[in-house]
Amino acid sequence: MARRALSRPEGPVARRTPPPHDAWRDDLWTGEIRLRLETGPGQYVSPGSGRLGLVPVGSEDVVVQRAATFAGAPAVPGSGIKGAVRTLYELLSFSCNPLAGSACRPQDCCDACAVFGVLGYAGRVGFTDARPQPPNAAHVEVQKVPIPWTPDPSKTAGDFRLYDLEEATTFEKGRKTPQPAPKKLSREVFVGAFETRMTFWNLEPQELGRVLLAMGVGADEATRFPLRLGGVKYDGKGAVTVSPHRLRLARPEPRDREGEAYGAEQARWIEAARISPWAGPFWPKLLELAAILRPQR
Repeated sequence: MARRALSRPEGPVARRTPPPHDAWRDDLWTGEIRLRLETGPGQYVSPGSGRLGLVPVGSEDVVVQRAATFAGAPAVPGSGIKGAVRTLYELLSFSCNPLAGSACRPQDCCDACAVFGVLGYAGRVGFTDARPQPPNAAHVEVQKVPIPWTPDPSKTAGDFRLYDLEEATTFEKGRKTPQPAPKKLSREVFVGAFETRMTFWNLEPQELGRVLLAMGVGADEATRFPLRLGGVKYDGKGAVTVSPHRLRLARPEPRDREGEAYGAEQARWIEAARISPWAGPFWPKLLELAAILRPQR
């Protein structure tokens, strides 16, 4: 495992007044997109619940870290999906770092706060909890994972630190090469396919394109990557492929699109982002990000 560091290109944070929520503007886009999230080979997600429990594993009961559920079924909280997408959107824009004390205000937002929200402004993108679709499309397993550790920022300098898809390693005393980290914790994990809805209000086409790019839904192989969710990213897990497949639009013109018809709409939004001034500094950063987060062949 390598904890990888990325920084934005040099440039000031750009702020503006985002559209209000009291009306759907006819010159902007409002609607919802249905998204399929699917774990790949050897992958699983484990959204934490903060709970421990006894789970039967083979012939014995094991204490495990429980994963999030809804009505007893696997679920990936929409807040976690939104946070994962927002982090990459922040990297791919001249935006603030909300964890370092944001200077953004409801009437003066950076790119990310204008789309995802800031204290006093709800933002213009949201995600519902992702649930198995159909109901048997995902199942629960118990997996062993390494004990989490606090990384040393001085060893991975940069504005953003991301985990690649390699398993966690450690340097054992007396060894010069890293060894697999011992897996001592039992954790509930989910494997399979989930469905969520991304709702959006008053977005520009290029903003929609940028949100999709931050989910790994690129125009070609070089800009595609799995989105990382849940609490085991440090062990190379938590990777899901995001596949948008249906659009229900309220503005600027009500319509419903699926399959190829939806794909044509998505291609226009991504192209709007690609030809916008944003792409000058940030398209190369998108390619760098995708190269880190894609599975190595």
